[in-house]
Amino acid sequence: MKSLLLALPLAFAAAGSHAAETLLCTLDQYGPGNWIPEIVFIGWDDGTRTATVSDPVILHFNGAPLLARIAADNDKRITFVWDLAVEDRAGTYVPTFIYRATYLKQSGRMQISATAAGYDARFQGGGTCQRDAR
Repeated sequence: MKSLLLALPLAFAAAGSHAAETLLCTLDQYGPGNWIPEIVFIGWDDGTRTATVSDPVILHFNGAPLLARIAADNDKRITFVWDLAVEDRAGTYVPTFIYRATYLKQSGRMQISATAAGYDARFQGGGTCQRDAR
């Protein structure tokens, strides 16, 4: 896992992002499971409705960063939403994991959830972010 975490910024850079704003967040999952990543990297340009997101879960299942939608952006928070198709070791597909991450601008904290579409299970976590505006 440690090598995957070290490779995360490189994978994001390789995606060609020259984002005006970035978040690098360290997260903890609340409760059991492993669907909330330990680290997430998000980049976006002001005024756009999309962002690039990368984390070890995305890199494991998708092999490259994903495009996220900016669902809300105001003085207090910015919320990113993305979908991730996954396959378990037995080859069983979960149609989509829906991720929702909200960054609270004044506190520098992030709340994140992952919900498997069509299932009741919801995984949650949170942590702190380092924000960089260029």
